[in-house]
Order: sequence, then C-alpha cells, then structure tokens
Amino acid sequence: MKALILVGGYGTRLRPLTLSTPKPLVDFCNKPILLHQVEALAAAGVDHVILAVSYMSQVLEKEMKAQEQRLGIRISMSHEEEPLGTAGPLALARDLLSETADPFFVLNSDVICDFPFQAMVQFHRHHGQEGSILDPSARIGQNCSIGPNVSLGPGVVVEDGVCIRRCTVLRDARIRSHSWLESCIVGWRCRVGQWVRMENVTVLGEDVIVNDELYLNGASVLPHKSIGESVPEPRIIM
Repeated sequence: MKALILVGGYGTRLRPLTLSTPKPLVDFCNKPILLHQVEALAAAGVDHVILAVSYMSQVLEKEMKAQEQRLGIRISMSHEEEPLGTAGPLALARDLLSETADPFFVLNSDVICDFPFQAMVQFHRHHGQEGSILDPSARIGQNCSIGPNVSLGPGVVVEDGVCIRRCTVLRDARIRSHSWLESCIVGWRCRVGQWVRMENVTVLGEDVIVNDELYLNGASVLPHKSIGESVPEPRIIM
C-alpha cells in the first residue's frame, strides 16, 4: 500500500525556524512533524511513502533515507522543480503512484486545503493539556519552574533558577541561569544568557545567541544572529 505526503512548501508561517530547516523536519513534541506522519502510516500497513518535495529537498531526503531501514518501508521523493501548488505535487506524484497496479487515493478538490494551523493554535491555547514533554537527555538545574505546556528537546540544558512556561526549546539549546521565558520558541543550538526575559511569542531561529540581561518582547530572530540589546516591541531581527 502506498501513501503520498505533500511536503513541498516553504513553511513561511513557521519562519524563522524554516529558514534553516525544511518545515517537515521542524520538531513537534520532540519529533519532526513528518516523522509522526510516516510512523503512523507504517503502523497502518503502508510500505511505500512518496514525498512530493521542493524546498530544501536534499536535507529532507537525507533524513528520510535514515528512517527507511528503521521503519522497514520504502520512501521515495517526487521532486518539484518549481513551486506548483497543491495540484502540482499531486500531478508530479501520479507516475510514482501508478508504477504498479496498486490502487491510489483520489481526492475531491474540496478536501485539498491548507491545514488549519491557526485554529489548532487557538484550540491548544484554550483547551490544551497542562502537561510538559521533557526529553530524557534534557538537563534541568536546581530551583527551576518548568510548565505548563513546555517541550524540552534532546540535549537541552536549563541552568539553575530558570522559569519556562508555554514554550518549546529545541535540540541542544541552552538557557542560562535565572532567565524567564513564556510563550516562546527557542531554536536548535540557541544560547539564551543569564537574567533574560523573553515573552509574547518570541521566536529564535537556529543558533541564535541572546546576551545576558536582555528583554525580548515578541521578537522574531533570524538564524545565526547575536542579540546584544533589548527588543521591547515586536519586530524581526535580521
């Protein structure tokens, strides 16, 4: 049985995270979004997953090849040379889907739509569980307050006296002592200094350094930047 997943988008709504990582590999509950889908398909009996890809396809292909043996399934790439929208990837994948006599899904255009991310976020804010997801390899110092609704990824280090609420901290990031984070996303390998306050949907791209004693309010920071002054109002740091 075959399945098709459309993963060719630029992930503009997830920037700055998707400036350095393709959207399907952004972590959700400490696992790439795409891997949740592929594992569920494999568990349902699918033995061939076709990914209609475009943006950063080489990174995506390398990661999925590493998953083929682990899951015992075949993962193919249908490359989109230029963005063609939802209908375009479906057409590109038609040949792969019809390589054999196996039947493939036919979708009515009414069910092909953007996933309702904003509605999902609003639902989570009002009805989400109060739990936190902490990777076993994450290290947390003394006198910390973690939660509600916090995700700490693999290799994350949280030093003493840190407060984190309603945040996602991705792989190998470090939060130094006595910082306070609420409603933020901290990207892969970021370094947040001591006595930092971050809030109001501040998002750090990959490998961002925030110096000590700064205040970030709704900032969106592009990858590989170093922040040396406070950002009291929402803006993009390029």
